[in-house]
Amino acid sequence: MLKKYLQQIRQGKPVHYGRMLELLPPLFYQKKSELFKVRQLGSGRWQVSIVSEVLFRQLEQQALQPASRKEAAQIGDSHRVNTSFGYQLVYHEGCQNRQPEVVVLDGTDKFQSYQAKSSLLLIENEECFFRYPQLVPVCGQMLALDFSLHNTDIGFASGSKASSALLMPFYQQYQQIYCAFDFDAAALELFDLLKQRLGDKLIFVTPADFSPWQTLFNNKPKHPNQLAKAIELAEKHHFYGLLDALQQKGCFLEQEALLES
Repeated sequence: MLKKYLQQIRQGKPVHYGRMLELLPPLFYQKKSELFKVRQLGSGRWQVSIVSEVLFRQLEQQALQPASRKEAAQIGDSHRVNTSFGYQLVYHEGCQNRQPEVVVLDGTDKFQSYQAKSSLLLIENEECFFRYPQLVPVCGQMLALDFSLHNTDIGFASGSKASSALLMPFYQQYQQIYCAFDFDAAALELFDLLKQRLGDKLIFVTPADFSPWQTLFNNKPKHPNQLAKAIELAEKHHFYGLLDALQQKGCFLEQEALLES
């Protein structure tokens, strides 16, 4: 489908720009303003002009990759293509005996049997997700909100997989998505990417004042540039409590540290 959109842009035809963006690989998505200049013609119709021919040709080459894992396997390398299906683990009000529902994703908006709440709490780490009754009150304390399965669904973010294009229709059904991630560079980069795709509905679970959790910042960055990146993104998104904690402690806080022992 991305190949078709790029062909239409080459031919000067209008495209659905929002849908095309959902198909872009993350690297090209982050450079979309360097790639394209857009002008809206009407509802769902955009005239897209090429800004960087070099970047656009690189994108065209990537779009020419095999269209499916089956096609890629036939030429000897199935891993060149992402799978056509994915899944999302989610706790909701109808779950029984602490068993999350497995939501099968295929890129459409037909993927579940339950009635989604208006809010989704995304938990990054597996241990914290399955022990959500311990983590959810901490998230509520940080944001001064009352999270429960009566008003919020709880999803497993599963690291970088949370930015998969297959998940975008799943995310779109929610009015607010709260990101309970680690307090480190990788998590802030993931939030930054998701924020670009999902906009203001995305909220990072971080308090204005980290004093109650200051002593938990004990995870030393493996490289100095990781701390610098985390500080840069905390400042970009106005997470001033986190910014202050990172600058004072010089360490990250892993989400599991918030669980009761």
